[in-house]
Amino acid sequence: MSSKTGGQWRRADFSRVPYDVFTDPLIYQWENERIFRGPVWNYLCHETELPHVGDFVSTWIGNTRVVVTHARDDSFHAFENSCAHRGAQIVTAVRGNAQRFSCPYHLWTYQLTGELTGVPMAAGVKGKGGMPPCFDKKDHGLTVLAVARFGGLIFGSFSDQAPPLREYLGPHAVAQIERLLVQRKPKVLGYLRQRIPGNWKLYNENVRDPYHGSLLHQFQVSFGLQQPTMKGGIKLDKDLKNTWNHSILSESDKDNQAIVAQAYEGTGKYNPNMRMADPALTQVPLDLGDGYKTTILSIFPSLVVAQVDNTYAIRHLRPKGPDLMELHLTYLGFESDTPEMTHNKLLAANFIGPAGYISLEDGEALRLVQEGVRHRQPGGSEVLEMGGVGPIEDTDYLSQEISIRGFWSFYHRIMGLPGAQVSV
Repeated sequence: MSSKTGGQWRRADFSRVPYDVFTDPLIYQWENERIFRGPVWNYLCHETELPHVGDFVSTWIGNTRVVVTHARDDSFHAFENSCAHRGAQIVTAVRGNAQRFSCPYHLWTYQLTGELTGVPMAAGVKGKGGMPPCFDKKDHGLTVLAVARFGGLIFGSFSDQAPPLREYLGPHAVAQIERLLVQRKPKVLGYLRQRIPGNWKLYNENVRDPYHGSLLHQFQVSFGLQQPTMKGGIKLDKDLKNTWNHSILSESDKDNQAIVAQAYEGTGKYNPNMRMADPALTQVPLDLGDGYKTTILSIFPSLVVAQVDNTYAIRHLRPKGPDLMELHLTYLGFESDTPEMTHNKLLAANFIGPAGYISLEDGEALRLVQEGVRHRQPGGSEVLEMGGVGPIEDTDYLSQEISIRGFWSFYHRIMGLPGAQVSV
């Protein structure tokens, strides 16, 4: 990669990030090659979406269409949704059940594992035409991915250099996936999709940024879902790419409201007197009883497993260009839930999503950042200094941007970008 591309990285601790990474089409092209088709594990779907043999789900890895299948031996497979013959998209449905897949153009037919099994007229017709003697169906299967699973989450990789999945996730992610998705059997309650006119990495910043949570979201701070005085913080994996951002209820929260009010003085953002006409949404009891109010688990490059109050959701980032992304949300309940618990989860789902009381503002904030960055003079950089500069380490507080710097340090390395101009 040329030293003239990828922007100017001014600080070795990644407290400065060039705005070019959010707007440059060439950088976006490199990301699809070096990240999404590189040595990472990309989230595909959850096992509960493929309960039966023949079930399939269509999804995306970066800008590549992918199909995930449940094969006859109960294994799971993933392959590129592009025919080995002339490149046509094979599967057009979002999900369904099939015994095989046939390309609609020339009817080349593939097994659930991606192997080519049928080529019409391969032997010719009346002794004429057909494929040459050297043609072997074994050499013309679909482009398959390596597949690995943990906690019901199915991941795929185009690279044989990706580390073992548990190692890639790191201990904090493993522990939280077990807490959220293993000790109870999940079931899908529904889906939402949201198109955000912003770069996919802005969302990665957003979910690693507890600093904004109680500033952007008046609902969140006023109703006590997350306040800067709460116990919690961030935990990072050894590569600094995956972040567990969490807040915990404690007995001292009520006593800290004067501190919260002082922190927001003059902003007009904190309103402890705000009330809802129907307060049921804010009174849903926490399922797990361990005091965690929020758990935002961000897995590089495109997965977020989140608990916000009593809402459980898998968020999948799908880049659609340098300045557009799609967020696909899978809302979860659990097989052991009573009808009342399922009702409460559907009620609490109003926190998160395109029109959620909390998430409503995130999409607009990212749009505003993208618009602002698009029209800046070249050479500008983000300033990421909240929580301090220097080493990128775990914290036991929420007013910080350190975990965002962790994301950028790994991004910088996997992209092979030029080094920082100035050390810290």
